[in-house]
Formats: sequence, structure tokens, C-alpha cells
Amino acid sequence: MAKHKSEKLVQAGELAAFLRTRREVLLNKWRERCDADPLLSRKSSFSREEFNDQVPVLLDILDHSLKLMKPSNDPVEVSSQHGLHRWQSGYSLQELMIELEHLFAILIHEVSGFDPDYTKMDTENASHVYRELNRLYSEASRGSVLYYHELRQTAAAEQAASLQAALDQLYQMSKERNEHLRHSSHDLRSSFSVMLMASQLSQTPSSEKERSELMTIINRNLASVRDMLLQLTDYARIEAGQETLEIKQLNVSALIREVVENARPVAEMRKLTLTAEGPEKLEIMSDKVQIQRILQNLLYNALKYTEKGGIYVSWTNENDSRWVLSIQDTGPGFQEDTPTGLFVGQLKPASHTTAIHKQVPVEKPAPTVSDKNEDLKESEGLGLFIVKKICELMKATMDIESRPETGTLVRIRFQAKQEPNAKA
Repeated sequence: MAKHKSEKLVQAGELAAFLRTRREVLLNKWRERCDADPLLSRKSSFSREEFNDQVPVLLDILDHSLKLMKPSNDPVEVSSQHGLHRWQSGYSLQELMIELEHLFAILIHEVSGFDPDYTKMDTENASHVYRELNRLYSEASRGSVLYYHELRQTAAAEQAASLQAALDQLYQMSKERNEHLRHSSHDLRSSFSVMLMASQLSQTPSSEKERSELMTIINRNLASVRDMLLQLTDYARIEAGQETLEIKQLNVSALIREVVENARPVAEMRKLTLTAEGPEKLEIMSDKVQIQRILQNLLYNALKYTEKGGIYVSWTNENDSRWVLSIQDTGPGFQEDTPTGLFVGQLKPASHTTAIHKQVPVEKPAPTVSDKNEDLKESEGLGLFIVKKICELMKATMDIESRPETGTLVRIRFQAKQEPNAKA
């Protein structure tokens, strides 16, 4: 029966052979027609192979179906792969459908060219040809539309997940900022209370030694209040968007050594090692004041909370566009369950980097900060927050590695040629 039917459809087989000889011309005409369509704007960058993509396979399927042969590929699957290629190339669904319309319009024109007078094919052959053309067009359209629908659903889900992640991160940052401000206000109140109590006690009769101790307490707390007020002032300026960059050429090596030398008396008083190692000269285009503020903030935290060992400052030229500043200390590190610890956790370097403070499994919980470090205050997180904000202003990246009782390493990658006119 099938053989008898194939004998009747011999004209359709001849058409298939004709279309195969016209394959190159057909594809060229399709490209030209798409190029001339003002609604299609993304095809000009394609090579010939990229533009044709799965269309030759669809034409092979038509060839087999016209000859009553079983196609070696599923047209729905082939057209979905073609749709994926166009999706990845930035096509809209409308553009994809217009391309298919042009393709089948040219196919119909080629069929008309094979039988211009409607004399070569009888009714049965013509019916078979146009039925197969219609079937292929329907399956190609269905495959493209269904796959685009799936891709859109996937993209929408990914976008929703990304937006939720950004919202969660924004909420976490807001929570951390509030925690930093709460601890800062608490520390300010505590320092003022201590100064008030010490001032009142200094008025009562006491020995000269007691008066001296009380004045030492007042002076220490005054210094702490001054530092916190300066931090809060910096924070307010950054939050108000009043910080701008003043780009000038400078030798950053000289600047770093100057800042470190200014901090050396504090290190010597606390019997800490303070070193600065880097190239003798490193010329960059950047904001000197902002780099100085970053280094001073990080040095202040390291010197304040490190009780033994030292602070090690280093810098290097990473490549033509970036240079790196690192501040490492042997201080108490950060506890993971504290606001500052959570903030630091978000700034861990990528896992493929050569981390200094690698997290290793331990059989018992990590040790907590001992009593001798009980003056470690979470308000230091505000200083790190300010440093991070300045880094964002300068389009610099900031990584922090830290482990309790081991120390902290802060690594910042700056632009060697800072972009001007950046604003917070």
C-alpha cells in the first residue's frame, strides 16, 4: 500500500530533489529577505552558519517527508534548538516568528517556481506538498513558541530570585548599619558616663595618685569619644552623598609610609611590631585623602585591638589597571555570631584565592575572646562600614579574612587610574 502510494507521489519526490538543488539559493534569498526587513535588527552580526543554524536540518526533514521517508529528527525539537540560539542572540519571539514566516514564504515561492503553470503536479501531489509544508511550519512554530515560553518562565524565576536576594542583602546591610549605629551610641553613652563619674570623683578629697588615675580615665575616654564622633561624622557625609573624589597623580608608596610612620609611636607604646613593605615608588591617579582615610581607619582598628604580635602593611602593583593594599594583624579576629562578624562574613574572598586565614574543621567550638580583650567593641564595625563605603565610591574591591584568636587580613584592590567625577 505504501509502495503504491509512493508511486502516486513521485512528483512530490521530484519537487524534493528540486528543492535540494535550490538549497543554497533558498538560504541566500532567506538571508536577503531578512536583511531587508526593518523589524529584524540582530541578524547582520551573524556569520552564514550562525544565521542558518538549524534551518538546514528543518529542510532535510521536509525533504524526507515529501519522499514519504521517516525524518531522522523531530521538527519540534530542532526548532526549539533554533529558538534557543535566537534567544541567546537577543531575539524577541516576534523576530523569531518573522524569520520563520520569511523562510516558509520563500519555500512556497520555490514550490511555485517548480510548477509555475500548475501542470507538473496533480491534485494528490500538490495536496501532499502543501500539507507537509503546513505541518512543518506548524511544528517549527510550536517548537519555537513553547521553548521561548519555557525560557521566559526560567528567566522570570531567575530574575525574581535575584531581586529577592538583592532585597535580602539590602535588608541585612540595613540591619548591620543599625547595629553599628546602636553600638556606637551605646559606646558614646558609656564613655560619657565614665567621664562624668570620674569627674565627680575627682572633686572629692583623694590622694594625688587617685586623681591622676581618674584623669587618665577621663583622657582615655575623651580620645575614644573623639574617634567615634569623627567616625559618625564621616558616616553621615557618606550617607548624605557629599563625598566626591579629587583625582591627582601621586606616589602612593610615599603616602602609605607616611601614614604608617605617624602610627608608629602608638605601636611602640603598645609594644607591637608595625611594618610597611612595598615598592619604593608606585605612581597612580587617585584621591590621596580617601586612600589615607581608608588606611588610617584600618590601622586604627588594628592598633586598638591587637595586644601582641604586630600589624603588617603591604602593597603591590597587581597589573596595569589595579594595585593592592593589605593590612594584616595578629589581633583577636571577629566572632561569627556578632554584627561585625556577619558584616565581615560578606566580604570573604572567593574560595579560589590563596586565603591566609583558611577555615579548618575543629573538634571543639572556636575559642572566644578572652577577658583581656573585653574592651573589643562592636562599634569598630562602623569604621569597617565607612571603609567599605569609601571603597564603593572609589570602585575598589574589599576582602576580609578573619579567624578568632588568629588575626585579620584586609585586602583592597584600587584602580590605578581612578575614574574622575565619581560620587557616593
